[in-house]
Amino acid sequence: MNTRVISRLIVKDCSLMRWSIAAYTLAALVGLGLAASGVSSGRSAGITLALNVLIGVSFHVMLGPVLGERERKTLAFVMSLPASPGDAALAKITSAFVLFLIPATVAATALVFLSPIDVFGSMGSSDRTVVSHLLGWSAYYALVLGAWVLFFSVVLAAAIVSESIGWTIAVLTGLVFVFGNIVIQVAPKLGWVGGYIRDLARGGPALSITLMAEAAGIALVIAVMLMLQRRKTSFV
Repeated sequence: MNTRVISRLIVKDCSLMRWSIAAYTLAALVGLGLAASGVSSGRSAGITLALNVLIGVSFHVMLGPVLGERERKTLAFVMSLPASPGDAALAKITSAFVLFLIPATVAATALVFLSPIDVFGSMGSSDRTVVSHLLGWSAYYALVLGAWVLFFSVVLAAAIVSESIGWTIAVLTGLVFVFGNIVIQVAPKLGWVGGYIRDLARGGPALSITLMAEAAGIALVIAVMLMLQRRKTSFV
């Protein structure tokens, strides 16, 4: 592993995307401000804007630094460096996560206001300590952000391994179709879903299990992607 080259590749990707990420972050901050305004219309607009930021930055990061290497003529620069496909993949996934998480963390904060539970209202009316409230809020925040990062990881891995817009869109569409149908049509018919949601709201065992499952899923996706890339002997 050539850490010096990996660092250069990370800096290259972040530099090329700096203005786009700044724009997404600004939009996410506007969405957070609207969501926290206390006005019903502002809350709806802020949540919608935050969701659009998450979707937009997910596509932009995958279509720009990952799938846009050949189009932007930066692949020749990568191939000129003493880097293996595994090194390039590690740099790519690191820069992609950095670029994604900067606006995504702000946008995910706005999505707290989408919760059926008034997080901040319950904090004000409860006699629990501030630390206890912050831990509970952080767990909910990690749940929201972790779910999106897991989704992003799967599609990002497909983009890096396949280097194909077609396959990446196919994986993205499949995930949205399967997940959307499960949430909208299947989940409400399952008897245990209601209890699971209530346990999440109470901060019960379901919350820690879900967080661990998200973390394990992200780690597994990254590990498989790096394993596949390290088996490649060239960039061609």
